[in-house]
Amino acid sequence: MIQNTTNINYNCVYIQDKSVVVSSPTGSGKTVIFELAIIRFLEMLGKFSDNLQNFKIIYVAPIKALCSERHEDWKNKFTVHGLKCIEITGDSEVLDYVSLITDYQLIITTPEKWDSLTKKCQEFKYQMYMVKLFLIDEVHLINDGIRGATLETIVSRIKLIPKIRPKINDFTLRFIAVSATVTNVEDIAKWLTNDQNDSAHYLKSSEDERPVKLQKIVLGYNYKTSSFKFDFDLTYKLKPLIRQYSNGRPTLIFCSTRKSVEFTCSILVKDITISLSDDKQRCINEFSKEINNKKMKEMFKFGIGFHHAGMSIKERSVVENLFCNGCLNILIATSTLAMGVNLPAHLVIIKSTEYYSFNGYKEYNECQILQMVGRAGRPQFDSTATAIIMTKTSMKV
Repeated sequence: MIQNTTNINYNCVYIQDKSVVVSSPTGSGKTVIFELAIIRFLEMLGKFSDNLQNFKIIYVAPIKALCSERHEDWKNKFTVHGLKCIEITGDSEVLDYVSLITDYQLIITTPEKWDSLTKKCQEFKYQMYMVKLFLIDEVHLINDGIRGATLETIVSRIKLIPKIRPKINDFTLRFIAVSATVTNVEDIAKWLTNDQNDSAHYLKSSEDERPVKLQKIVLGYNYKTSSFKFDFDLTYKLKPLIRQYSNGRPTLIFCSTRKSVEFTCSILVKDITISLSDDKQRCINEFSKEINNKKMKEMFKFGIGFHHAGMSIKERSVVENLFCNGCLNILIATSTLAMGVNLPAHLVIIKSTEYYSFNGYKEYNECQILQMVGRAGRPQFDSTATAIIMTKTSMKV
């Protein structure tokens, strides 16, 4: 039996050791669920004589930026408790993987990287037996036609551990999976239940329970030419929307391609005037010293920035910090930024509901739209937020 809890509370996550699956709106505290599970792990470990090096916690997230965010946060929180953290993604430079067996207990990685490591590296095959807590962020990735299979593979591989190795002391393999958009939480909870962990908790919260109330606006525009030209034309319709709905607060604009991101940024720099205080200007000048991209530095002066995977890690980090610190009023990004990275805005605009994939344009699926919309609303600063979806008239519902 899978146990449905109307409210996954402190007792469910911290007192018990059953797996938990949560589908809850952005900003509702899903990361805290991970952290309570880690604290529970450390407390349980303290009851036994076993060394911390005998156990591992794995955290997987679909994008590198989210892994970096968790690594920076958790290494500061948990290292003092003896839990050393390491980030392993495609951007990581790790020369001695064997040292990970003894030196690190919390491994932060992507599904693809963990899959590669556990298949090709003999030391990591051994390390899998040490995994006692497996944290899955953005678990809705399981529904992705391309990347979902990798997540399913690594979880299925980990699930074999209790059948091969009996539990040590009172430690059983535990899964914690969260998402803002996954719909079939019951199925995922059933999947993550194993023989030793006889039932899993799950929670599915509605948008009505969102901590920051969200106004959604869908605008339809006539479509007369190609999808590329349609996206191009929408750029010139952004200015009045930003003026009407941003209230001078942070605005996040999602575009379908890197070229569209940079083009949109160049147009808004000309169209919109943003007044920056002396403090913000000093902050921008200070962060700008860390990068050499002249185009980015020039746009920063106007309170506007862009973000996509074609930028270096340092460039992306600078943009994220400037936006988080309120130095940039407008950030233009590709949809990958919507997946978990903590860069919420008061106003979110989705410029076109189509994206280019292989040899043609495709519509974003519902999950992708919800991920982008979910970036609107900052619980610490806003009581309301707005999300605008710009699409073809024929697609407006």
